[in-house]
Amino acid sequence: MTFAPPKNRGWRTFMYLPTDRVPDIEFGFWPQTLRRWTAEGFPLDIADEVGDGCFDGRFDQWIGCDQDEGGGGIPLNLGMNPWFDYEVIHEDDRTIVDRGGDGVVAQRWKGGSADASIPQYLEFPIKKRADWESMKERYRLDDPIRTIPFEAIDAARSAAADGWAIGGGSSGFYGALRGWIGTENLSYLFYDDPALVHEMCEHWAELILVQLRQVPADIPIHQWGWWEDMAFRNGPLVSPRVFADFIVPCYQAVMDELRKLGCTVASVDCDGNIHDLVPGWMETGVNIMFPCEVAAGTDMFRLRRDFGKDVRLQGGVDKIALARGRDAIDRELERIVPLLEEGGFVPHLDHLVPPDICLADYMYYRDQKKKLIGK
Repeated sequence: MTFAPPKNRGWRTFMYLPTDRVPDIEFGFWPQTLRRWTAEGFPLDIADEVGDGCFDGRFDQWIGCDQDEGGGGIPLNLGMNPWFDYEVIHEDDRTIVDRGGDGVVAQRWKGGSADASIPQYLEFPIKKRADWESMKERYRLDDPIRTIPFEAIDAARSAAADGWAIGGGSSGFYGALRGWIGTENLSYLFYDDPALVHEMCEHWAELILVQLRQVPADIPIHQWGWWEDMAFRNGPLVSPRVFADFIVPCYQAVMDELRKLGCTVASVDCDGNIHDLVPGWMETGVNIMFPCEVAAGTDMFRLRRDFGKDVRLQGGVDKIALARGRDAIDRELERIVPLLEEGGFVPHLDHLVPPDICLADYMYYRDQKKKLIGK
């Protein structure tokens, strides 16, 4: 079925269609950043209400981002059912070791954002095939929670009729398995039991597909978002061959279904240096690279040289430059001008706003970026 192009700035930007300007969006903040900024003029009430969160519409509104243009989403339920029971395993004055609803045992600081860090992960729920057989019962394909509500279908149909883009999103395949197994254990499992890894990846694909197949043919899905985070500064956490063998076919299966529903652009949220992974994503139709972390070595200009305008870009403004003062901010924004002129690019910081950026310089960046995009 052919659908009329929606009017959202973001979708039109990524499709190289006429629009008044690119969207003015940003990508969240570390909670420590807001704690620092309250002494520099950021509203204390917003910081307190946000707490330890990293994304909040009140922050976006205060810094002057575009508000939601409208549109709708297709909500998938990819969660466990039932979740694991929460359990406190050990506790002292400063830390707590607990088993969360996801079955992962971790040690965490008790101080919240004041002592925030990545938890120390101690144990994951899947260690061997028997654990996977048990876990599959929490991810049954025929579970009633996998049914998309009628209200969501009706809302998407109405939004599409009004000319808005319809989207959706899901965790990627490495991301799902890493949550079950852990990075180190998964790295071994690709070699120790490849059949099990294939089975888990394929089950995650089917979990997504069984819900996408419920979407009526008269409702388009224009765009899709994937969360993956499978790279770091030195490159991906798997080799390109492992990525191609285990993960790319599952992306392909889901993206093929999405194309039947009208999907033309799909983003992947992957930090780190992603260059070795981009060919596999592009092959499947995942064509927006985000957030393009500069310090990790992701080079948007290299991506454009390699893939031309077929690759779309989002993010890519070096957050480290903002901590170096206003001259560095000006140079960084000047650096991205050629990509803005080419199109298919939505600029914002290449990750959460870190606390080494003062509020005055951040707002200077915001003002200069708005001028650059014609807002």
